[in-house]
Amino acid sequence: MKGIAILGGSGGLGEVIVRTLAQRAPLTIGYANNEEKAARLVEQVAAAGGKAKAVRVDMRDGASVKSFLDKAASQWGGLDSIVSATGPAIPLCSLADVTDEDFKRIYDTDVFGSFQVLKHGAATLAATGGGAMVLFVTTAVLRTLENDGMSGGPKTAVAGLIRQTAREMGPRNVRCNGVAPGVIDAGIVHSSFEANPVAKGVITDCMNKTPMGRMGKPEEIAALVDFLVSPGAGYISGQIIGIDGGYSA
Repeated sequence: MKGIAILGGSGGLGEVIVRTLAQRAPLTIGYANNEEKAARLVEQVAAAGGKAKAVRVDMRDGASVKSFLDKAASQWGGLDSIVSATGPAIPLCSLADVTDEDFKRIYDTDVFGSFQVLKHGAATLAATGGGAMVLFVTTAVLRTLENDGMSGGPKTAVAGLIRQTAREMGPRNVRCNGVAPGVIDAGIVHSSFEANPVAKGVITDCMNKTPMGRMGKPEEIAALVDFLVSPGAGYISGQIIGIDGGYSA
């Protein structure tokens, strides 16, 4: 079986996705800075009977992304799927209060970085008969929320790139979809809730507008990703799938 490349696999949510996907195929975990955590994940996957390797990658650098994907493909005799579960740290505030520096940093990492993943990832998959790509966006692309513009803005651009890639690469058997999570019960949510009153307000507002009345579980997100890279999702492409407890309904 060919492998799966996952960027952002060493993050909190990414870690759960890694453990889930490792039951399906060998993995190459891309990390930006957290080499120690990535190495620990590789060990955990091996201990559970799976296979994984870790490779550093800078999404803002096209050459780095291409090198990462080339290494991943060579490690496992090709790739069936590519998952990008990345996202930069963002300020939760009104757009009027976003600094020029933060705006440029976030768009450079999120939009330009996702462009590099889609550009090189689609070519990598097409070269060996096709496959699936899954990129993370946010429920804010489906329904806006006050003080969350630096999440929804760049991710809306990413959603457009996902759809365009699906349109153009479908004839080469490359599927591309976006996962749009709502509030997920992960460490970053709890730390933000306690440390930042604006973040607390954004999270509380989102939860108040979520019909199911609870946070999502990382395992639920991982299960959706696992399905989207599976043969059962073979006719699903170009979709932005909200997984937000009904928030975007």
